[in-house]
Amino acid sequence: MPEDRYGITGRITQRKLRLAAKLNKRNRRLIALAGVPLMAIAGVAVPVALSRVHADHAAKASAPSTTLCTGWARCSRHGYSSYGYQAHQWRSYWRMSAGDECTNYAAYVESAVYHVPAPRYLLGDGGQWAATAAAHGVVVNHTPSVGAVAEWDASAFGMGPVGHVAVVEAVGPHDSYIDISQQHMGSAADQYEWVKIRAHFPADVWQEWPTYFIHFRIPPRTGLGYFNAKTGNVRLRYSQTPGPSNARAHLRPGRLIALTGDWRGDGIDRLGYYNPRYGTFHLFGVSRHGKRNRTFKFGPAHMVPLVGDWTGHGGDGIGYYDPHTGRFYLRQKLSGGQALFSFKFGPARMHPIAGDWNGGRGDGVGYYNPSTGVFALRNKLSQGPAFRRFRFGPRHMVPLTGSWTGGRTDGIGYYNRWTGKFVLRYGLGAGARTVTAKFGPRKMLPLTGVWRGV
Repeated sequence: MPEDRYGITGRITQRKLRLAAKLNKRNRRLIALAGVPLMAIAGVAVPVALSRVHADHAAKASAPSTTLCTGWARCSRHGYSSYGYQAHQWRSYWRMSAGDECTNYAAYVESAVYHVPAPRYLLGDGGQWAATAAAHGVVVNHTPSVGAVAEWDASAFGMGPVGHVAVVEAVGPHDSYIDISQQHMGSAADQYEWVKIRAHFPADVWQEWPTYFIHFRIPPRTGLGYFNAKTGNVRLRYSQTPGPSNARAHLRPGRLIALTGDWRGDGIDRLGYYNPRYGTFHLFGVSRHGKRNRTFKFGPAHMVPLVGDWTGHGGDGIGYYDPHTGRFYLRQKLSGGQALFSFKFGPARMHPIAGDWNGGRGDGVGYYNPSTGVFALRNKLSQGPAFRRFRFGPRHMVPLTGSWTGGRTDGIGYYNRWTGKFVLRYGLGAGARTVTAKFGPRKMLPLTGVWRGV
């Protein structure tokens, strides 16, 4: 919370902040970070807006804030990750003062969890971050979003002469509350905590709603998720780290296969599901206007669905794999009809996958052999040999693919249903795991996707 160690020239006034905001053209469109561009489905009929995080069912809270956990170790035990800050606190991030400092912690999380590039300018004390960031073109507004930095001015109630910053971890429906993680504020010896802050309380109560939210540009990367077939619940996490869910939705319970895909071609994945009993695809948020959702039949019943950008035009199509023949059937249009590509690749009864293996404009296919743990990948959508074949992880895992680094080439991974852990590898080949993160309970159906974008 104190001033960064390289100093800052003067306190930036609110008038300067307003002037800087006028120069910030991106503020006009608020940014996609203000919400998760997905749909929550109640049954199969009427879609409702996605709750960006855990719903708060209490009619009215008696206090403006509630402490969710205190201390690095205790928070981690209860599923509120400290992102390993205790092992990195003595390193300076974004030229902030290292150690027990709110500014260094916020800079660490923005860098390590959300991969925000370090600013080329000094942000200053916690209470100066909003004005400084806005003056350099960063979106600063009053709308919270997961991954944004919450800022309290020096004049905020109880914040002292230098203000404060924290990281927004969750946002309630209609911005009714936020969950934050913060350093140099908790009651534990290491002064770390997670807190839920409710909106619409007076500005002279502790802990009050932040003065501003700073939306540093977060590069789009594939995040984690899971579908609970027993309850129909979907839980999503915006990063490749352990912790509570950042967004939730609801699909029908039952023997469905949850899908995620970039239906609109805007770089953001939305939900859907495949009903194997009827061979029907149910996709949500396909368009912004008119008939937003689509339901159609493609192929026979009891196939294995696939999602991928088969033509390289920037949006995902659908497809299916026949486990009895090892044949792929792919269609770019989100509708029933004839397959655009039809070919056999690999033996029968494999686990099919799709991804951009070479950083080209379209996706290729592949398969995972559950009896050997071997991945086989092919760039061309045709019959032929695999261009790469390797083993990664143990047998009988659930294969995963995604843009783990935010680049054009997809990586691979697997989900261990017995532990609930996601194990990812950034490269395409055998080798050491790059990321291991437990998210959700055991025996879920894993999901991956870019849940947010800029």
